[in-house]
Amino acid sequence: MIELENYLSALQQALAAAFGSRLVYLGLQGSYLRGEAGPDSDLDVVVILDGLEVSDLDAYRSILHKLPHEEKSCGFLCGREELARWNPLEICHLLHSTRDLLGSLSQLVPAYRREDVENYCKLGLNNLYHLLCHCYVHGDPETAGVWLKEAYKGAFFILQNLHYLQTGHFPTSRADALGCLKGEDRAVLETGMKLAGGEPLPEKACFQQLFDWCAGWMKRI
Repeated sequence: MIELENYLSALQQALAAAFGSRLVYLGLQGSYLRGEAGPDSDLDVVVILDGLEVSDLDAYRSILHKLPHEEKSCGFLCGREELARWNPLEICHLLHSTRDLLGSLSQLVPAYRREDVENYCKLGLNNLYHLLCHCYVHGDPETAGVWLKEAYKGAFFILQNLHYLQTGHFPTSRADALGCLKGEDRAVLETGMKLAGGEPLPEKACFQQLFDWCAGWMKRI
């Protein structure tokens, strides 16, 4: 496993050396933030510069090349002004799923309303529904396990936001969500966790469960 704090410290030092005061934010996202990382997990970081050019992308790629675990590097790069104009429907999720390492993300993003969170959920459900229908009809049966695993991963992000809409609490990890979700929502979460852990499950039953859950929420939200 990666020594996370050592990696993040080295990354921050390298970014500061390359960009100086232009580096306005560094954050952590993904499975390492949630405490769910495994041997194949990506390192998801957020880097915000005071202006982002293609030459900065080249410099960032060079930094990652010099650090360990380049093959696991992933994440989100953006300029300050572009982030300030980001679509508000993603801001709730972005804020609740990012840990500040340098700077404050909340001071860099636009405000969001309840309607924006609802639209995030609607769009996520729409996309998931389309994915399920497309893959079921047109997908290779041999790869069903792969796309079902990814579909349940997407459902978890929707579940986080749906629960936030209902209660005001945003479950930051699957373990957190297990402690507060109920009924069909909890069942979908549990199936997704089993698939992520490599447990063999009947694919048709998994598809039916996720399809019914997705269609049901689309009719209610």
